[in-house]
Amino acid sequence: MQKLAGKPAQLLGMIPRRASRWLVRLAVLAVIVPLILQWLVAYVVGSDARILPPELLLARNLLLVTAHPDDECLFFSPSILGVLDRNKRVTGGLLVMSTGNNYGKGDTRKTELAGSCEALGISADRCVALDHPDLQDNPREWWNTELIEGFVHEHVRKWDIDAIITFDEGGVSGHINHRAVSAAVSHYTATNPQSPIAYTLTTTSLLRKYTILGDLPYTVLPFLWRIIEALSYPAITAEVREGGTALVANTWHRYLLTRRAFAQHDSQYSWDRHLYMILSRYVWFNDLKRLPHTAADEAFRTAVKT
Repeated sequence: MQKLAGKPAQLLGMIPRRASRWLVRLAVLAVIVPLILQWLVAYVVGSDARILPPELLLARNLLLVTAHPDDECLFFSPSILGVLDRNKRVTGGLLVMSTGNNYGKGDTRKTELAGSCEALGISADRCVALDHPDLQDNPREWWNTELIEGFVHEHVRKWDIDAIITFDEGGVSGHINHRAVSAAVSHYTATNPQSPIAYTLTTTSLLRKYTILGDLPYTVLPFLWRIIEALSYPAITAEVREGGTALVANTWHRYLLTRRAFAQHDSQYSWDRHLYMILSRYVWFNDLKRLPHTAADEAFRTAVKT
């Protein structure tokens, strides 16, 4: 037993001193670099038009479209708070396609959603959870996308929406209801010239999803030159080619708001969700991609020129 216990120490002793120093340096960098990047994006360059496009930052009425109550704070809080906190004139809205009644807690979850909206700065009259019989929370059922499109279009007109944020085709967690929402919004913006611009939240692998800030250096790579430009000369407008993606990071204050919002979902607050609220990249930062939209692109070009 003593021989076995001594082996780890012997193996460590066999590592050359120079190599061990490099390992320590790499470990320190692995911690410090993500923290610096989070600070840069959240506090320094986050409002730059090349990082957070004006069509989001300067939107008058922003709509978040999700599938279930608690999606808004589990996945999208950096985006919704990043826009609402920076532009006090924008009005946020949340359209949830179901009450999350898979376990018979739909009424409870709908009430909890109201508290979450309040914490995120979304007014009660624009915090809506639908309860349609064909759009019930079910991890095995693909929702009717035409029905979803109809509800989205209804609320876009009702609230005069000029920007939408929703899931991408992976649905972040792969949930079939999330992916149906994504498909519906994608089709809506692609086929309706009058629809507003829409951005989708990027789905990552499971390993990248639960690395806290560890995934941020990789996520930042496509934005690296834009961050350098933003540090050199801030911009309030951006080229259309740069408006196709966005990167939004939570400040410490906005992270605490995210936790406060999810704390309202008491029926969903299990031990694994405690870990999620620390480990998941989606409570710390979001990277978004704009859906194709010819009419909106042309309007954006015109706005930038004027």
